[in-house]
Amino acid sequence: MRVLIAASEYSPLARTGGLGEAVSGIAHGVAAAGHSVRVVIPRYRHLQDIGMRHAGTSYADAFYLHQDGNVEVVLVDDPESFDREGIYGDMPGSGYDDQWRRFGRFAAVVAALAHGVDVVHLHDAHTGAVALLVDEPTVFTVHNAAYPIIGPLAETRELLGTDEASTTPGGPLEWYGGANFLKAGMALADVVTTVSLTFARQLLADPSVSGGLDGVLNARDTPTIGIVNGIDPIAWNAETDDGLASVFGPDNLDARLANREMLLEMAGIDDGVIFGNVGRMSEQKGLGLLDEHLDDLVAYGARLLLVGNGELDSLVDGWAARHPQAVWHGPYSEGLNRLIAGGTDGYLMPSRFEPCGIGQMYAMRYGSVPVVRLTGGLADTVIDVDEDPDHATGFGFRSFDSIELAKAIRRAMRLFRTDRPAWASLQRRGMTLDFSWENAARTYIEAYDQAIRLS
Repeated sequence: MRVLIAASEYSPLARTGGLGEAVSGIAHGVAAAGHSVRVVIPRYRHLQDIGMRHAGTSYADAFYLHQDGNVEVVLVDDPESFDREGIYGDMPGSGYDDQWRRFGRFAAVVAALAHGVDVVHLHDAHTGAVALLVDEPTVFTVHNAAYPIIGPLAETRELLGTDEASTTPGGPLEWYGGANFLKAGMALADVVTTVSLTFARQLLADPSVSGGLDGVLNARDTPTIGIVNGIDPIAWNAETDDGLASVFGPDNLDARLANREMLLEMAGIDDGVIFGNVGRMSEQKGLGLLDEHLDDLVAYGARLLLVGNGELDSLVDGWAARHPQAVWHGPYSEGLNRLIAGGTDGYLMPSRFEPCGIGQMYAMRYGSVPVVRLTGGLADTVIDVDEDPDHATGFGFRSFDSIELAKAIRRAMRLFRTDRPAWASLQRRGMTLDFSWENAARTYIEAYDQAIRLS
């Protein structure tokens, strides 16, 4: 099968979070199953030295081809759209005002490259408009419906060269008088998937999660398929990771303590029960829930290592200023990502919504016990210790409420302090779970076959 995958991110070339890693995992998993896979992403400014140049078409001045193992990557060179600072904006968490134009042009180029392939796999709003432009079978994966990409209707129609029917009221592109790229992918793809079973149900039932597009999904003839993301078990292996102060495995957890000591020394905080988080400091990620009970939790012995930036930076920096011996906040780096997973006692993900989540998988893989809100993919990957003690991997709470988060953190701290063998059992279960891409890739291939049958 010849598969063309289009996305705005692909790890390690371009990533801001879980999307790039998911696209890379899917591509390599499908290729490993014996299929021909080509991934198309924009040629961002930081990718100027990668790939062999080939003549362009449509809005692309040129294409640059790069081989990443068994996956061919095509970098679309459109300087007007992508020769800029950053991927989505010039600052972390920001976005350029003309995203609709940037990714509308990108969609037109992807459509030109799609001729003759067996299936086109589109990811998130950045590629949703491609579904308007191709005759080939399409699968559209919703990673996060919170970022739909909205543009002016008439200008978008002209940019894409679509027919009038797509932009009439209620048409697949039209949304309250504007052009909605996410809606186009949801409405027109042959198969729609998302990145966990629970999030698939939430997309269909909760307008706050679907961006108001739950009606579009419910109107489809085929169901939305939930497929939990994976991680690369070779790249994420605590027994071989040279980025750690000490490698370790489920049978020698004592060796993990050197990573914990490194974190304490780096952050300059006092010892306690150390919780980490790596990601956007944003309302969606739920870290604001900590504010009301932070002082009490710190007094109880909680220590926080928070890595990443976002709209909650000032709030988080205020915590660190108020409790310099208990709270540390720093910018993202891959090394810190691994050290947080490999050295903290617990890992916080109190998300308002979480399509799949990848941090909790990294954390479990590296022995950090997750404390999560049981929503979306977090509900599909973390088992609460009180709900199912024999299979538990962490601690969960259901209501998006500061008191419930504080209770979950305190439960985790009590077990850590009073029953280390039980805590070690949680660590070992998490470390030995199979989060590889093999199973997910098999399900995506089934979705490709379904799209071909339906097209």
